[in-house]
Amino acid sequence: MTRKFKSYVLNLSAIVLIFLILSALMNANVINKYYTGVLILVGINVIMTVSLNLTTGFLGELALGHAGFMSVGAFTAGIITKAIVANWGWESTAALPLALLAGGFLAAVMGLLIGIPALRLKGDYLAIITLGFGEIIRVMIQNLEITGGASGISRIPRVNTFPVTYFIMVAIVIVMFTLGRSRHGRAILSIRENAVAAEATGISTTYYKIFAFTLAAFFAGIAGGLYAHYVSRLSAAAFDFNKSIEYLVMVVLGGMGSITGSIISATVLTLLPELLREFADYRLLLYSVLLILMMLFRPAGLMGTGEFSLVALWDAIVKKIGFKKKEKLPLLPNIPRYDVNEDAPVLETQGLGIRFGGLTAAQDVNITLRDNEIVGLIGPNGAGKTTIFNLLTGVYQPTWGQIELLGQSIGGKKTYEIVTAGIARTFQNIRLFKSMTVLENIKVAFHSRMRYSAASGIFRLPGYAREERGIEIRARELLRVFHMEDTADLPADGLPYGQQRKLEICRALATNPKVLLLDEPAAGMNPIETKELMETIRLIRDQFSVAVLLIEHDMKLVMGICERIYVLNYGSIIAEGTPAQIGKNPKVIAAYLGKSQEKEADANA
Repeated sequence: MTRKFKSYVLNLSAIVLIFLILSALMNANVINKYYTGVLILVGINVIMTVSLNLTTGFLGELALGHAGFMSVGAFTAGIITKAIVANWGWESTAALPLALLAGGFLAAVMGLLIGIPALRLKGDYLAIITLGFGEIIRVMIQNLEITGGASGISRIPRVNTFPVTYFIMVAIVIVMFTLGRSRHGRAILSIRENAVAAEATGISTTYYKIFAFTLAAFFAGIAGGLYAHYVSRLSAAAFDFNKSIEYLVMVVLGGMGSITGSIISATVLTLLPELLREFADYRLLLYSVLLILMMLFRPAGLMGTGEFSLVALWDAIVKKIGFKKKEKLPLLPNIPRYDVNEDAPVLETQGLGIRFGGLTAAQDVNITLRDNEIVGLIGPNGAGKTTIFNLLTGVYQPTWGQIELLGQSIGGKKTYEIVTAGIARTFQNIRLFKSMTVLENIKVAFHSRMRYSAASGIFRLPGYAREERGIEIRARELLRVFHMEDTADLPADGLPYGQQRKLEICRALATNPKVLLLDEPAAGMNPIETKELMETIRLIRDQFSVAVLLIEHDMKLVMGICERIYVLNYGSIIAEGTPAQIGKNPKVIAAYLGKSQEKEADANA
């Protein structure tokens, strides 16, 4: 029995078993109508918490107006159901699916409209905008005639039953799980971990921020529709700021980034006030103390970023069954074909420069990089070396000049587009996706070389399994090249410093570049690690057929590995040549050692 098959069987069995047990208890009146209603609220709160976790936990963006999307879905669904029943004569149960989809769709549209401008901001600014959105929606609902104004709307058919809520909740939770374990889910997680590194591995951070925000709004709209058809009467006051904070508390308590944690926390925090009603004088105190203790002793939440796995539990109890399922051959990621002219450079800059306000950080920079060549870019601290890398990778747009990759201009392109075109980079300060494993870090970088859609990832269509298996094979092959295959399942932030550097280079190579930019790869390494790095860079050039442009302050490494060297000072190229020529160049000596050295060098000449 394969792990995937076992997962399907165990999870489906658990879903059906829980439903049958709860239904039997309800039919036997062990769970009365009041507590059946509480369980319906549990399901609605689970949907809201899981959807908010997509934005706050998975994407890492703080949103404080999630109840606003719920209110949009609730009022839309309620109005549509009443209109269909009154005007078309449909049964209210038949109108429910259409009303829920309409509520979810309108909430998604609102999420898209808010997300496009708001997600350009970060941290407190995004939180303030989403908070403002929630309050604007509430005020609008209170002043629109169609929503009943301040009194709201009533007599919405109460057609939301426990089975309806339960199976919609299950479907949304499954979608969240499957999305999180696809290339699209990895892209969203990588943005949370390090947006700059995510863009540098070929991921459109803007697209995935809006995608996650809109999908979360859609689910919130569905939850709102379920709520409307349960309570029967709606008012805008039910969806105020406190409601949004309530769902945020559930996300934080369960663990930001853990779907299992969201389910547990939403269930506990919905049931707990009901179970403590006998202690009415003390229940709010107990409730508050519980939250404080949780934050003190488990600040990452109940589950942190982890998930509960029935398969892992099963494997811990019984031995694996010797059953093998015939699988289709893996679909390996496509390999870009670069049209390289032997007589032309793979990368060339002409008159490249940039100005920040009144400061000229770089000017008239002309660099040529030929196929399979290792070239150094050196200079004193503050000379503008990393600025040049940022210009080459689209982090900054040049004020002057041209950048050509394989004879084609890449000026004006975004970072992820430049990565797809054939340039990859590492960073001066290591930028790994630290909460991911080593293998997952590399899988993220295959994103631009994969083709299956978000729907294929969510519903596990055939293309998903073949491509995922293909990139796992390729990722492990890359790790094997760097002698890191035994670290594949370890957390990235648990690796020694030298291996973290190697992992970052390995991740860059997963994008299949033609030009690799290494920004101070030997920083912080001891002499043994530096020697290994030199061998690794040569191996990369020979095995992967890439041109390497290297920034480094370790002159022994630069002189020992580079075929040509450019020297940058105050944003301008002051020398270019072989290591031997650069070592004797008076301008280079002056740049590093001062003007007196330049005069001494001239006197000796």
